[in-house]
Amino acid sequence: MVARSARMLRTTRGLSSRQTRSAIGRNGVRQVNFSRRTSTEEMGWFGKLWTKVTGKVVQWGKSFAGWLWEGLTKFFSSFSFEKVATFITSNWDSFWNFNWNISDEQIDKNMMNIANQFISTTAGFLGNMAGKLVCGVLPTIGIAFINKAAAMHIALSKGPEMLREVSSAFGSYVRQSFNMAMKAIAWQLFKHGRRVVKMFLAASKPFSACETYRFDGSGGKDRMKKWGDEKGEEWSFGKQRRDAREKLPEEYDGKLSTIWNQDSSEEFWDEFSDNCKEAIILVAQGLDEYIALQRIEENRQQQLVSAVIENGSERLD
Repeated sequence: MVARSARMLRTTRGLSSRQTRSAIGRNGVRQVNFSRRTSTEEMGWFGKLWTKVTGKVVQWGKSFAGWLWEGLTKFFSSFSFEKVATFITSNWDSFWNFNWNISDEQIDKNMMNIANQFISTTAGFLGNMAGKLVCGVLPTIGIAFINKAAAMHIALSKGPEMLREVSSAFGSYVRQSFNMAMKAIAWQLFKHGRRVVKMFLAASKPFSACETYRFDGSGGKDRMKKWGDEKGEEWSFGKQRRDAREKLPEEYDGKLSTIWNQDSSEEFWDEFSDNCKEAIILVAQGLDEYIALQRIEENRQQQLVSAVIENGSERLD
């Protein structure tokens, strides 16, 4: 009986299934590797296309994020006096013709116009994205069910171009939104700042007692109370200049008193305005160049000091 049992044990040990289980793992227990990924052969053509498309999308997304971060970094780090001067000269006419007596109601209307403009800009941007998605991405996915090679060619060849267009549209949308936000903030600061100034001057005893002060034909206290009145007259540097020009003679008639007339004053102002803008830009460029030269000199001095220290350490050795 014992001999029979021993023979059966040797026989079962020799079975191919028992040897296979012994070779697979400890005590013949099968071990499964769950980290094994499905091969591309098992994914099928749609899986291959999806993998390549998603890989490109991730790659384009990283490129777009890098481009956006680089743009923001350059925007905040590349300060220069020339940019400030360009901003001043480009808004020269707007500042000169700004109505400092604008009413709160008109400011609210301007705010509403900015809001409408922002809504229209946002709608245009969303329409841009929806057009590319509905008429570009979805048809490519539909073509993939018919001809996977054609869909893959479209995705890989035209995808980067579409991404560049999306990036350009997004950058334009951000710039326009930023400008509108700055305008809205400026309007609100002016509106509430004027209210604070009026409250401060109304509570100021020296100013309240200054009834003899004249500003545009009325007392200073009364003038400040009417500042921003809806029915108030426009007050701007441009209007004051135009009013002063209209008081001059229309043209030169041979008399000494008519040399300074409307035509000569207008010519003087045009030349003054244009050359003043150019001079502001030149001065700003000069400041930027001076700062750049100072930085170059500082770097050169640091390099010289580093070289002296390194040479000194070599001699000490």
